[in-house]
Amino acid sequence: MVWQGSDQWASMLQAVLQFIMTWLDPIGVVVGLILAVPVFWTWYEVIFGERRRRRRWFEEVRWHVGARPAILIVDLLPGKDICASVERFRMSQEELRDIPKDRIFVLSREELLRVEAMPELHQALQRIVARLLACGADQVHYFHAGPAVIAALIGAELANGPQILVYHHQNGTYQNFGPLRLRL
Repeated sequence: MVWQGSDQWASMLQAVLQFIMTWLDPIGVVVGLILAVPVFWTWYEVIFGERRRRRRWFEEVRWHVGARPAILIVDLLPGKDICASVERFRMSQEELRDIPKDRIFVLSREELLRVEAMPELHQALQRIVARLLACGADQVHYFHAGPAVIAALIGAELANGPQILVYHHQNGTYQNFGPLRLRL
């Protein structure tokens, strides 16, 4: 009896194996090939497409100077938010209106700036400058409200970087005081 039951199990396993080899295996191969196409396409785009986009971006930055402006807003006066007034001014100026949001950087604090907070503020400034440089900005429109020591830090951080145009709030609007450093 035991042997006869094992023959039934063997024939049933043989039938299942036959079904798998005849039907499921070819279906699995076809599905695998279909799924492989988007995987290889994505791999190709990640490897070669990224390189192509980076090369195109580098050429754009290199040959179209002034074509990638950015805005840097430093708002360190407690109780005074200059972001809204800068945004109104930006929308009123044709050369600033087209600057995308990803190239507008804000450094702000609500508390009064103290000496103890300078290392943390300097690190935050370095992170913003790194993002500003990473976006390929070649001209920075700089709006400042706060202590002059921060303006000196920004000048030091961006000394060899893009052209800086300084804006000053005067008579209810911002005045462009020209470049921080003349390039002859």
